[in-house]
Formats: sequence, structure tokens, C-alpha cells
Amino acid sequence: MLILGSNGFSYTQIRQKIGEHIPDRSGNMLIIPLASMFEKETGQNEKDNAALLDFKEENIFVFDEVEPEEYLKRKYDYIVVLGGNTFKLLHGVRKYKLDRFIKQQVADGAIYIGFSAGAYLACRNVEYVKNFDDNNHITDGDFTALGLTDEYVLCHFDYRGIEEIKMCRLFLGDETKMITINEDQLIVLQ
Repeated sequence: MLILGSNGFSYTQIRQKIGEHIPDRSGNMLIIPLASMFEKETGQNEKDNAALLDFKEENIFVFDEVEPEEYLKRKYDYIVVLGGNTFKLLHGVRKYKLDRFIKQQVADGAIYIGFSAGAYLACRNVEYVKNFDDNNHITDGDFTALGLTDEYVLCHFDYRGIEEIKMCRLFLGDETKMITINEDQLIVLQ
């Protein structure tokens, strides 16, 4: 299952909606804050807010670049990828070999929860959002993302307009399905 949204656990409406989709909150959760400007603080804040939803705090792990391999030794029931700069996120996920790890965890049954940049990362390619984030990270021209879904999302839709859709469509084409997500929405894909 994929749960994609514009905002994370710190938004009360989003937190409540996640609770509706995940009745069993007893498993291990990995939070990946690599797109955030303040990774540790943002990761800890999201952990605290996930715990408000009765995810067990001792089972919530926030990925840290200091010992990245430590996080790759566990099985997770929930993989949470936070927002921020989409291209910084893609770079970090590749750098720490999280791309293959996330795909394997999802294939083994983990629920992928992606917020903003994390939602974009679930798609096949993130180049279509190049007008929304600065790209100082992907220098090889390879914008291949996780490919957990064939659909594409446009987060923060209530703050975007038709021009942003047109920019995305220039890359994606008219035949590709694109789902818009408002600030207080989640979409669930199987």
C-alpha cells in the first residue's frame, strides 16, 4: 500500500486520516528526512507526531546519516519519506542505497508513506517537478525514482494553479495519469 500526501504527521488532519488507513500501528517505522532542511529536527518532530497516533515510540527510527547502515538491518512495516527538496531527497536515497532497500521493504509488505517530495519519490521519475525545487544534487541527468506506482502526483495542489499542471504535463505528456493532492488530502494506492 502507498499513502501519499502533501504534509506529514504534524498536520492533525493528515495524522487522523493515516490512522484510518493503518489500524495496526505496532510495527517498526523508518522515517527518512533526507529532503528536509533541518533533517534531525524534522525527523524527530514527525516521530513525536506519529507517536501521538499510537505508533510505538520505541519502534520509530529516524534515519541518520552518521550510521546509515544501522537502519538497513531491520525489517520495517512502515517506510515514511518526508518532504523538502525532491532532488536532494533522490540524491540522498541513492547515496545511502535506500532506493533498493525501500523497494525491497515495500515488496516484503511495508506500507510506503510519502509526503510531498516523498510522494514524488514513489513515482517512476521526478524530473517533472523540476520547476518546483532547485536541483543542485542530480548532476548526471538521471531522475529515475522508486517506481512504486505508474501514476504521478502533484502535491500542494491548492497552492498551485493550471500553469503548474501545464509544466508537469510538458514532461509527462497528456496520456500519463496525474493525481492532484491538496494540503489536507491523502491518496491511497494499492
